[in-house]
Amino acid sequence: METTDEQHHQDHKVTYFVNGEKQETLEHKLTVAQILERAGFTPATEYQLIRDEGHHKFENYEQEVHLHDGERFTATFIGPTPTS
Repeated sequence: METTDEQHHQDHKVTYFVNGEKQETLEHKLTVAQILERAGFTPATEYQLIRDEGHHKFENYEQEVHLHDGERFTATFIGPTPTS
């Protein structure tokens, strides 16, 4: 059975990094919230995701991000800081 280019593309694992931690997915598009949550940054709304290449800041948590193999992101805490 031959696989088409589309099937191969769907089966290809994408490796990306959030704050230096390796993440893997078979999906080629994830929302900003999914990227943050899968990397353990919850709740996602307390973090801002930045694409290291070009320093693009994502403002919309529902925005779909096209993932590229080896891509790097930074998650920065923007939530409330508790006071004593």
